[in-house]
Amino acid sequence: MSQICTLFPQFYYHGEVENHQQLKDKLLSELTDDKLSQPKEWNCSVQSSFETDNNFSWDYFYECIKPNLLDMHQQLKGNPLHQFNMTEAWLNKYERGDSQEVHTHIGADNCTFSCSYFAQYALNDARFLFYDPDQTKHLGDFTKHYDGVVNTWFPDVQEGDIIIFPSWIHHQVEPHRSDTTRITVSANFKITS
Repeated sequence: MSQICTLFPQFYYHGEVENHQQLKDKLLSELTDDKLSQPKEWNCSVQSSFETDNNFSWDYFYECIKPNLLDMHQQLKGNPLHQFNMTEAWLNKYERGDSQEVHTHIGADNCTFSCSYFAQYALNDARFLFYDPDQTKHLGDFTKHYDGVVNTWFPDVQEGDIIIFPSWIHHQVEPHRSDTTRITVSANFKITS
């Protein structure tokens, strides 16, 4: 019997935040423009609480998404004695034309996982995508011959969803082409034993 076997697979977790509406309402009630700025070290156009005194209800946010972290951890067969600690979180606000460059979350706080929570998101909003920087798959026109070999992946998200992924995975946000405001929360997590 012959088969195609997966080699060095990558993964991400895609779930729904159970009490999304309450979390969204709380975050939006705390959102004011003076809590946002354009981060200096980012090569993008987005208003974020990343470099500000972001006084949001981050403890409440963590409690709301904790079931998703534990669900992912269990599906990965992680040690049940290990714990997740949120090391930082920030809110991002996208208006028409705003985008986020390809980046990872490694380096700043030695985190294990990162997330994107889609607090306010319409179907025509800018798409979140994972990017594989390995260009060797283009050698020999490999990607031209096999449709399933790609270096971008667009999770099919909707408002209230959360994507959790290893912090070293490259990702970005396409330019926002809608007149609705796109609001996401990003956060980093370490696992401790």
